[in-house]
Amino acid sequence: MTATRSRKLVIEGGEKIVDFNIKAFKPAPEEGIQNAVELMRDGMMYRYQHKTFESSHTSMFEKEFAEYHGSKYAVGLNSCGSAMFVAMNIAGVKPGDKVLSNAFTFTAVPSVIHHARATPVLVESNHEWGMDAEDLEKKVIESGAKVLLMSYMRGHVPDIDAIMAIVTKYDLFFIEDCAHAYNTFWDGIPLGRFGKISCFSTQSSKGLSSGEGGIFVTDNEEFAAKAILYAGSYEKLWQAHYNVNPELMNKWQNQIPGYSLRMQEITASILRPQISRLNVINKIHTENFDHLKELFSKNENIEVPQPFPKVTNFNDTMQFHLVGLTREQADQFIEVAGLEGIPMQIFGAGRNARDFREWKYTGDVVNSEMHQTVANIEFACDLSLQPHLGIAEIETIASVISDVLLYVQE
Repeated sequence: MTATRSRKLVIEGGEKIVDFNIKAFKPAPEEGIQNAVELMRDGMMYRYQHKTFESSHTSMFEKEFAEYHGSKYAVGLNSCGSAMFVAMNIAGVKPGDKVLSNAFTFTAVPSVIHHARATPVLVESNHEWGMDAEDLEKKVIESGAKVLLMSYMRGHVPDIDAIMAIVTKYDLFFIEDCAHAYNTFWDGIPLGRFGKISCFSTQSSKGLSSGEGGIFVTDNEEFAAKAILYAGSYEKLWQAHYNVNPELMNKWQNQIPGYSLRMQEITASILRPQISRLNVINKIHTENFDHLKELFSKNENIEVPQPFPKVTNFNDTMQFHLVGLTREQADQFIEVAGLEGIPMQIFGAGRNARDFREWKYTGDVVNSEMHQTVANIEFACDLSLQPHLGIAEIETIASVISDVLLYVQE
């Protein structure tokens, strides 16, 4: 039985049926808005105006996020990139050093390595877009690199058991980029609990949303002390942090530069009420994701790869491979879907910032022969599934995408 389109598309003069903004980001909770307004009215927007950690939203957010994540320490920063940069400094990365990282990730990650004046060593991705463990070991041996900065790009998780075996075998300093990995687990353990340091983002599209922001997380007391100082705590201002060791702070005070990467009070005030809603929006994401995946399972032009069995995902986005389309058809699919009200991108096309071949600032790295990664991003579509969407919207999305796929193959 040949599939048929359900309607005439907008590009053919038909009526547009997507009457919702698929990419609308989560609004701040009312409590967060009131917290921010109060800070602005009182002129208390700098975290170190507050003399105790209990009176600072930033310090309390750090405490509450560490408790939520099951970690000993969290330090609020102005971006996830800043958190990764601080982590690189703590790892002892020097100019000219080599740092292992994903060939498939967002440009912010190699940019952090560049910021440290180090050189990225790219590691292939698997078909489900996680880091390939076999290629990681190969690159460790070839490069001699001792630091691994690994991303869970769009929440995709590699074989963590295999990765950790390599980390242990070669004594790698493992930093987890968890920008897309809220409420994401490997065998029941949250991501961000495997490396020596993990870094989270609170940029608007992330699980916790404040426009911009980052969180440095660790169980290591000395790393936490250094992160506070790198972030920009000077004199004795660190006394306004929770759970600090005065002996360590005094030891490193003025030995470490302050890079002015602090989180703002307003940012933290917006974030604090959001921690409790992570499980709620995770449930919405998963219901939407599972329903859409089931609808897509009937389409021969779409493949949604299966994650490893030990993975539990946050599911705030969906990625799928286009199957059986030419380059021209795939590009037209993205264009027409956008006209219909479903904006998407293909990771390996259109100068995408997640395509390593576009990272010109890395020098010769852009010419690395990453055949496996290229194959896995060349027809990989990126679809946002924000929690304001319901089952009716999910069914509309599936219907429109099906119609557009049929249109581009006519």
